[in-house]
Amino acid sequence: MKSFFRIVTAVILFSAVASSHAQNSSALLFYNRGLQKQNAEDFYGASEDFQQALQQNEAYGDAWFHLAQVTYSLGDFTLALTYLDSADKYAKNRTDILNLRGLCFISLGRLDEARKVFNDVIKKYPNDIDSRFGLAELDLFNGSFIGAEHQYEDALKRQSNNRKALLSLALISEETGKKEAAEKYIEQALKFHSDDPEVHYLAAYIEAKKGKFSAAERRIRAAIQIKTDYTKAYVLLCSILYGQNRYDEVIDICDYLISKNRNTTKAWFLKGLSQYRKNDMDKAISTWSSALSVDPQDEMMRSALELLVMKELPVEDARRSDWALYHVKKARDYSKTFKGEEARYEYQRALKLNPNDSVARSEFAELLSRTGLKENYLYQLKFIQTGKTPSGEMSAAQKAAENKVNDTIEAYESLMKYSLSSSWGVDPFYLDKTRWHIGIYYTKSPVQLVHSDAEEIAAGMACDVFSGVATTSVEALNQPVSGYGEAYRLARKNNLDYFIMLSVDENERETSLDAVVYSGRTGTETTRFSSFRTGNDRFASVLRSFRRDVLDMLPVRGKIIDRSVNDILIDLGTVEGIQDGTVLDVIKAGKIQTADKGTGVVFDERNSLGTITVTKTGEEISQGILSQNGFYDRVNVGDEVLVKVLPSSKNGSEGQISETTPAAGENGKRILPEDEKRKKLNAEELGLIKTPAIIELIRSIKS
Repeated sequence: MKSFFRIVTAVILFSAVASSHAQNSSALLFYNRGLQKQNAEDFYGASEDFQQALQQNEAYGDAWFHLAQVTYSLGDFTLALTYLDSADKYAKNRTDILNLRGLCFISLGRLDEARKVFNDVIKKYPNDIDSRFGLAELDLFNGSFIGAEHQYEDALKRQSNNRKALLSLALISEETGKKEAAEKYIEQALKFHSDDPEVHYLAAYIEAKKGKFSAAERRIRAAIQIKTDYTKAYVLLCSILYGQNRYDEVIDICDYLISKNRNTTKAWFLKGLSQYRKNDMDKAISTWSSALSVDPQDEMMRSALELLVMKELPVEDARRSDWALYHVKKARDYSKTFKGEEARYEYQRALKLNPNDSVARSEFAELLSRTGLKENYLYQLKFIQTGKTPSGEMSAAQKAAENKVNDTIEAYESLMKYSLSSSWGVDPFYLDKTRWHIGIYYTKSPVQLVHSDAEEIAAGMACDVFSGVATTSVEALNQPVSGYGEAYRLARKNNLDYFIMLSVDENERETSLDAVVYSGRTGTETTRFSSFRTGNDRFASVLRSFRRDVLDMLPVRGKIIDRSVNDILIDLGTVEGIQDGTVLDVIKAGKIQTADKGTGVVFDERNSLGTITVTKTGEEISQGILSQNGFYDRVNVGDEVLVKVLPSSKNGSEGQISETTPAAGENGKRILPEDEKRKKLNAEELGLIKTPAIIELIRSIKS
C-alpha cells in the first residue's frame, strides 16, 4: 500500500514539474517571439507576445521589463510605470529598470523625480552609461545642449565606442551648428559600427539636413543594403529623392512600401506629394484620399488634400461631400460636449469644402443662433434658401425642410423689421470690413522626418484659417523665402501691415507652430508666439491657437459707413465687442499706422477728428453720436475708428463676441472680455510637456 502511494505521489510531482516546464517553455517561446518583434519595431505585436508569456509565467521579470519597454515606445508612460513595478518585483536591483522608470518620469513631465532616479543610479553605479543618457535627456528638455553634450561625453569616457553616445553627440552638434564636430562623431560611429544600419541612417539624415543629398543618398542606400526591410530608411530615401525632384523614383519606392504594408502612411503622403509636384492633381487627390481611409487621423495629409481640392476641383464635384462629412461628424461630436469654438471651426471647414451642404449649414446656423447671433443665423438660412433644389425634384422630407426654412426666414425678417440695418438700409454682410493685411512666409527645411513640405502646408492652412475673419486679409506665399530679408522686401512691396515668419515642428505625437510677427512698414519685430499640442486633432488645435494669438494683438478697427448730421453708422458691432457706451476715436482715412516697434497702432494727433459714443448696436454695425475736435467738421464717410474706451461688460454680451475678430485696443493689448471656457491655455497650463524633435530622434537610437 505504501508503495502504491509513493508511485501516485511521484506521478503527481512529475506531472507538476512537467507542467511547470511546459509553461516555462511556452513562456520562453512567446518571450523570444516578442523580442524579435520589438527589434523589428512591431511594438503592438511584441506587446501581445510579452503578455502571453506572462500568462504562462507571471513571475517572468524580463517579460515584464520588455513589456514596459514596448509600452513606453507606444507612448503610454503611466502604464509602462505599472509594468516596471512588476518587473522590479521579480527582477530586483536592475539598473535598466530604474533608468526606464526615469525616462517614463521625463515623458510624464515629472522631471525632478526623473533626475533623482538617474542620480541615485550614478551614486551606486558610477560607470552606468544609461543613467547619463537619461540626464542628457533632462538637459535637452531644459534647453541645455551643453549639459547634454557633457553627459554624452562622460559616457564616451567610459566606453569610447558607445554607439548611442556617438550618434547623440552627432545629432546635437548638427542641431547647434557645430558641423565639424557632427562629422567627427559620425565618422567615429561609422568606424566602430560600419555594419549597423541605424548608424548609416542617421548619417544620411545629417547629410540631408545640410542639403547634401548625394552624400545622404549613398548613406541611406548603405543602410538598406545592410537591412533590406528597413522601412524608416526607405522613407528617408524617398524624402532625399524628393528633395532632388526625382518624383518618379519616389513614387516607385512608395508603391513598393505600400505593397509591403498598406499602413505605411508616410509612403502614401510622399507618393501624393510627388504626384502633386508633377502637376498630376487627379492622381494626387486619389492617392491622399486612399491614404486617409487607411489613417483618417493624419491631419497634415488631410490638410494637403483639402488645400488641393479647394484649389483644383469645382464646387459641384460630388466627392467634396465625402471629404466634408469628416468635419461635419467632428463638429457634431464637439457640439455634444459644448465645445463651441471647435464645433464652429469644423463646420466652417466642412462648408469650405462643400458650400452647398444645406444640412451642415443648418446645423452651423443653429450653433450661431445659440450664441445669440440672430442676424448671422438669418444670413445662413437665406444662403440655404438661395441654393434650394428645384421643387419638382424634392422629396416630401426635403419639401418640409424647405418650408421650415422659409417660415423661419419670414419670422426673423419680421422681428428685424426695425433693426439698425433696416433703419439705415444697409446689408451688413456685404460690407468690406478688411482692415488688416498680413503675409505669411516660411523657409524650407531640406528634409522632414514626418511630413515633407510641412512648412508649406502649415502656411497654407494658417492662411486658410483666417478665411472666416472679415477684418483680415491673410495671404501665404506659395513658395519658401530665403529668409527674413526676402520676406521683408515682399511685405514692403505689397504694403502689408504685418508679415509672419512661420515654422512648424512635429514628431509622431506632437505638433508645434512658431511664429515671429514683424511690422511690414519698419521690419521690426512686433511679437512672437508658439502653439504646441499633442494627441488627436493637434494640428487643428495649434491652427486655432495661432489665429487667436494673431487676433489678440490686432486692434479693433472699423470705418464710418454712413452719416446723418451727428448720427454716425460704423461697421463694428457686438461680434467685435462693441456695446452701448463704447467711445471710439475717429481718425482720418489712411492715417493709422502700425507701431514702429511692438504691438498696437499710432496716429498723428492732427489726424484725430473727434470721438463717437455708441448708442445703439447690431451684430455687425453700430450707431453713435459724433463729438468733433475743433470748430470745423472734418469727419467723412470712410474715416476710420479705434476703440478708445470700452465699458465693462454687461448683460452677458461677451457671449456674442466672435473668436474670429480682433480683440486688442490701440496699444495692441487685449481689451475684449474672454470666455473662460475657451480661454487660450499654454502647454504648461494644459499639463503638456513639449518634446523637442531632437529628443525623439535620440530616443529612437537603440542602446
